[in-house]
Amino acid sequence: MAIKFRYLGWTAFEITMNNGFRIIMDPMLQGRPSEDVPPSPIGIEEFDDVDLVMVTHVAADHVGQAFEIMKRSKAKLVCDMSTRFKALAAGIAAERILFMVSGVRFKIGEIHVKALPATHLSFSQLGENQFINSQPLSYLITAPDGERLFFGGDTSITSDHKLFGELYKPDVAMLGVGGVNVLGQSFTELYPDEAAMVAKWLGVELAFPMHYRYNEGREFADELKKQAPNVKALLLEPGDSHLWEKKKVAVPA
Repeated sequence: MAIKFRYLGWTAFEITMNNGFRIIMDPMLQGRPSEDVPPSPIGIEEFDDVDLVMVTHVAADHVGQAFEIMKRSKAKLVCDMSTRFKALAAGIAAERILFMVSGVRFKIGEIHVKALPATHLSFSQLGENQFINSQPLSYLITAPDGERLFFGGDTSITSDHKLFGELYKPDVAMLGVGGVNVLGQSFTELYPDEAAMVAKWLGVELAFPMHYRYNEGREFADELKKQAPNVKALLLEPGDSHLWEKKKVAVPA
């Protein structure tokens, strides 16, 4: 069955299942104009009826407006432990927070969410002299009809991605391919050529690049053509949507 992907900008995606269940991933909608990350064309009010908010780690450009969306909606929050502490401090009720570590799998309505390790850092300040740190995550989302979606968040390349492909066989991946400025250089966890290799290892049929500001999305698509021509790269502009349906495998007569 068809699943709708709407790219909101930076790492934010809205995923709508065929049964109407709505997820918003890493909902950074305000942008960072000083770092050439424009605000999303989609307003926060469009998510008042969202069912699930998912955050990979506590960095501000991934938490984004998660807590504001939670306060405006009846959604549950899926997140790492550091984001949980920030959510509690923001006034989100504990019973609405499904915090995870890698390996954990939760059933939420008709979908399953599994947390997978991301090779990165989840670190933030909590109060004047308090700091929090926990394991950052990637997510594997299994749709009601069995389609599997991999959301990488911020991760560097690791052989774990090859294992994820062998074990979980995702159909679609959302992968970071760029970064932000730190002291005049790009702070990039996963470069386009590495992201193409990750997509190849995962074995997906479709890959969306995200977390980039300049030409990295096109570089990723070009790399995929060389490394994994069977994987389609789809570059969406913020606000664009794509309706995806898993390819049917022909059964020999």
